[in-house]
Amino acid sequence: MREINLEILIAYLQNELTAVDRAVVETYLQENPHGREQLAEAQHLLAGLRANVDDLAAPSASLFSRAQAAFRQQMKRLAERPSRLADLQFDSWAQPLPLGARGVGGGLPERHLLFHEGEYDLDLQVVNEPVADAVTMRGQLLGGNETQQLEGIALNLRQLTTGEERRGLTDGYGRFAFSHVAKGDYLLSVALHSHDMLIHLDAPAGAQPH
Repeated sequence: MREINLEILIAYLQNELTAVDRAVVETYLQENPHGREQLAEAQHLLAGLRANVDDLAAPSASLFSRAQAAFRQQMKRLAERPSRLADLQFDSWAQPLPLGARGVGGGLPERHLLFHEGEYDLDLQVVNEPVADAVTMRGQLLGGNETQQLEGIALNLRQLTTGEERRGLTDGYGRFAFSHVAKGDYLLSVALHSHDMLIHLDAPAGAQPH
């Protein structure tokens, strides 16, 4: 069996390994604390992919290697890694949609937000889930340069009150989704190549406050 990496652990979580290889992985996890951290990383990655399965295209064969590098970079949280706060360009609760806004899909979301930072825009729709008393966040990262790689970019959604975190990945079109998100204040971190783009989401409820 080759080196136990993120791709092997994902196969382990999806029951795609032989009984012999499963035993090897389980021994590795028992004996290596770092391996258990890798397993948690793989679980976060799978959760992000499964959350997007209804809306996003199937990941390419090279996605796991890029995702592995992105998640490891994000989990290290290096102090010297710069972060930049994105500017809110549009909020459907506050103003009409500007002419020529990119990435706006059909239909009227319950809340539509557009952020800008450097060469990137991030289009975000927040849709109410009334039965679950939660929201779904569907977004798309748009690069100013058509040659920029938008697939496999890691995202971290952290609730500012509880510190709870969820992770996701962009697909080949820069799209992502987080479902069943409890209402509250969040910080969305997008791990771009050179820096983290930060987006503050102030109480992203699905219904406009009165």
